[in-house]
Amino acid sequence: MMDRYAQIDADFLARFPGGFQDPDWLALARKHKSYAKAEALCQRELSRDKLDAALASGKLAEVTQACRQIISLATTVSTFEKIAFRNYMDYRDLNLPFVESLRGALHDFGPDSFAAYVETLRLARNDPKANAGKWPIVSCLLACFDPQFHVCVKPTTVKKVAARLGVDIHYQATPGFECYQAVRQMVLDFKRRSGVAADVDNTLAQAVMYCTV
Repeated sequence: MMDRYAQIDADFLARFPGGFQDPDWLALARKHKSYAKAEALCQRELSRDKLDAALASGKLAEVTQACRQIISLATTVSTFEKIAFRNYMDYRDLNLPFVESLRGALHDFGPDSFAAYVETLRLARNDPKANAGKWPIVSCLLACFDPQFHVCVKPTTVKKVAARLGVDIHYQATPGFECYQAVRQMVLDFKRRSGVAADVDNTLAQAVMYCTV
């Protein structure tokens, strides 16, 4: 009997027999081409040096504008979530704590920096149109910056994948480190067992997984 991980490969190849060169896959990828722009922008503008310089000078406009553009370009973030992030960024008094927490999450990643980052994105949660502390937003900036290490978390889809694989991801609606790490581990375990996604980054591996649920 085929194991659950191999079945994902099989289901992906049944839909896209040519793998990543399949015409239908390439057509689907073209619909997400702005995501590559989001990754490039994130990696260029959110480096440790650039964030440190912005925080030292107090000149945050370039960083915050880059973050707005990244979220706008990312196809993993819904229109509703894009609007929430834009409204959140319009709270100018939150820009400094946001950039500080983003710097920590990107460059000193761990349970404490992740929690601080999420809590900062939730500071405007009393405004229902500006609650940026949602999984797709929280994970987008991380995954765009380092897709070899980080993952995107789209709750409905990632829960379906976890259920299919029989993995407990400790899901909670409010982003938490335990769940995030469980999703990362699930993706890494899939890559280790996959013939299709063994040599690709986590974002592309997740795309393979997501296409089968």
